Amino acid sequence: MRKNVAKILMSMEAFFGGFYVAVTRGLFVPMLTYSGYTLNELSQVTFFAALMNVILSYLIYNYPSLLAKNVKMKLLVVHGLERLLFALLPFLIGIPDLLIIVYGIALTVTIPVGVLLNVALLNVFVQDEFVEINVLRAALGAASSLLGSIYTIFVAALIEAPASYYVAYISSSVVGLLATAVLIYYNMPKEFSESEGTVKVEEVEVRKTNTFLMLILMMSGGNLVGLAWPQFLKTIDSPLYLTIALNLAGNLGGIVGPYLWKGYRSYVLAIAINIAFTSAIPFLINPLTHVFVSAVLSATFIGANLIASAIYSKYVESLGIIKASTFLTSSSAVGLLIASVLGRYLPDTPLLVFGLATLLKLLALFVCVLAIPETAVVPPRTAYGYGKFIYLVSMIGYTFTVETSKRVFKLFIQLVALVLLLILILLLYELIMVLSTV
Repeated sequence: MRKNVAKILMSMEAFFGGFYVAVTRGLFVPMLTYSGYTLNELSQVTFFAALMNVILSYLIYNYPSLLAKNVKMKLLVVHGLERLLFALLPFLIGIPDLLIIVYGIALTVTIPVGVLLNVALLNVFVQDEFVEINVLRAALGAASSLLGSIYTIFVAALIEAPASYYVAYISSSVVGLLATAVLIYYNMPKEFSESEGTVKVEEVEVRKTNTFLMLILMMSGGNLVGLAWPQFLKTIDSPLYLTIALNLAGNLGGIVGPYLWKGYRSYVLAIAINIAFTSAIPFLINPLTHVFVSAVLSATFIGANLIASAIYSKYVESLGIIKASTFLTSSSAVGLLIASVLGRYLPDTPLLVFGLATLLKLLALFVCVLAIPETAVVPPRTAYGYGKFIYLVSMIGYTFTVETSKRVFKLFIQLVALVLLLILILLLYELIMVLSTV
């Protein structure tokens, strides 16, 4: 009975939330693009938000106790706050500095929202049940996102900007708050503690790291496409409503996608198809063909999400609910950070930008077929060996970077202190010289 009620409530949350997300996220980049923001300026807006997300994800992962108490109250607060902050964004288009701050906070709040939603789900659904509820939520979210995209297109076509932006964001945020209201009735413990698992630590670390790496690479490529695509469509004279239609097509693909792929091998096939269509984007000069490509990309991208969900649900007891949830939600933040950095420094050349996005996704495919035993085309032990090598290389690189950064920072502080000391000595010398002449 508890699982049935939980399934209904989480389905409703996904439905209302899907509409809100489709409007606010789907309209954001086109809104700024058609308001005159370049790829570089867009990347500056998203960079701060992504950096904040990564920092918060790091804190939550290393200090899960931050979310372990008053779980339901924290979920309701951040869930509602996210929707209120996003409603403000269209009013800040002409104030870039303030837009960066508010968007950064709004997007950062989505991290604890995502983590706590996964905590709520993993508290009730385990392994195959967790995958099934995610498929159901993805399908319902995509269906309502479809409605949200249609609504956005009509608002953009019938109401002139910027009034259309105000109407779309405020109304969708109200719908999003209905999803918050639904969560009031979701039964979850006020507090919980992480349990220790029985799976060997090394195996869990290797598998979670490589799955996380795969997801980051896919998210990086996907976010880079998302930032650059409206810019490319604008250069081929696509109207705003047709650019927004990419989200409509993406939602259609999102409805079909969860039911097209069953099993790990089909998830890998989905990623391969996604890569092929990503590489074709800069060669398509008819805006209508991009709408079809958007549907395919959405229907196939879910393969990477399903791989990650299935693997992390297997190791949730070893990782801990909050840590497993943080891995799933923070990959998008890291991917957006990487895409934002690339977007800031890449020339606005479609062939180069989309080619790099394709390369990032291709690297994710290589990780899938070589380093993740569940999806590898090589024997499991061989895949684990490759995975362990990648894990060790990444850990060595991470340790080197952290240690180097610490030393550079320490040296920087020492140099600043030395400069301040020299300035102080000069000031004292000047003071003494002045007093000696009196």
